[in-house]
Amino acid sequence: MIAPDLARSLLRTYGSPLYAYDLDEADRRARSLLAVLPPGASLYYSLKANPLPALVRALKEQGCGAEVSSLGELAVASDAGVDPSRTLFGGPGKTSEEMTAALAAGVRHFSCESWVDVRRLDDVARRAGIRAQVLLRINPAVPPQARLAMTGVPSQFGFEEDALTVAGRPELRSVDLVGVHVYYGTQISADTLVETTRSALEAAARVSSRLEFPCRIVDAGGGFPWPYASTGAGPDLGAAKEPYADLAARHELARTSALWFESGRYMCAASGTLLATVVDVKESKGRKFVVLDTGINHLGGMSGLGRIARQSISLIALARDATDSETVDVVGPLCSPLDSLARGISAPPLRPGDPVAIPNVGAYGLTASLIGFLGHPPPAEVAFRGDRVTAAYRLRAGYEAV
Repeated sequence: MIAPDLARSLLRTYGSPLYAYDLDEADRRARSLLAVLPPGASLYYSLKANPLPALVRALKEQGCGAEVSSLGELAVASDAGVDPSRTLFGGPGKTSEEMTAALAAGVRHFSCESWVDVRRLDDVARRAGIRAQVLLRINPAVPPQARLAMTGVPSQFGFEEDALTVAGRPELRSVDLVGVHVYYGTQISADTLVETTRSALEAAARVSSRLEFPCRIVDAGGGFPWPYASTGAGPDLGAAKEPYADLAARHELARTSALWFESGRYMCAASGTLLATVVDVKESKGRKFVVLDTGINHLGGMSGLGRIARQSISLIALARDATDSETVDVVGPLCSPLDSLARGISAPPLRPGDPVAIPNVGAYGLTASLIGFLGHPPPAEVAFRGDRVTAAYRLRAGYEAV
């Protein structure tokens, strides 16, 4: 959690609201995760969690590659110095133009979601005179214990494992099938993380055998848990260290292939704090509303998709020490009743003008929000180490002629 004195100083300098990111905390989270994963495993940072250039650069310096799903994310990763050989381009609906640009930027590894996706890459790579490496993203039949499951349910993601047959494999001229990618979901229970990796290895073994290609890479995904917009830390993953090492030593495919993991939330959530100011406090029919200068346009948490737990955010007062509390609804400045950050939470007594903080929003914060709705300007985003600001940005918004 950012120090209150630093938070108030940043608000005075950059205005309210703003996002503040502690790069030292991002470093700690990356080192913590790398220490738990099997020896020799590669860790990729998922830019969808937060593509802030300073964060991507910091995690690259900790040894992370980049997992990207757009040319915008690829540009950030490239500018941050991530080696294109350590960049995985994935996601459904990749176009020929995106594939062409990614290949031109030096990317060679792609996670493909269907044979249409694979054939498209094969055509693009052939025209470019380049060989591309494909990881087949698989949707295993068994769902995980995850807050947001992305396998075992009807999904636009990946191949249905049961539908893959040797007869269904197209003839490919400029791509090599080199691995399997399984992403079970997000916020996976800490005590099942090793088992989801085991399941990914077993799925990869079945698929590579069925399609008769040597599996050189298994991307076991991530889903490492961390709180969202509330105080506290994620679970201690240290207990997984020995089981991970044992799995890597004993599983045949783990011994003969490269094991990749990807993470966004776990590495950057704790680094980010949203700083804001109370604009109004009002009562209506027995309920008290705290109105902030920020809302779901800046802290959406994909709220339009029902992904925010509105009873769990923490609202921390920065103006004064407070021992009392009251029950409030926390809302933003948008002309919509949907602009609610929390309902019925306990918060310290607040007055207009008070600065406040919402912790653990370094992942799925600004770029997962309704930035364009009502035209409020995006907040500044400030990266710091200790009490020193190292970078400050403002996301572009608005219209431009084309």
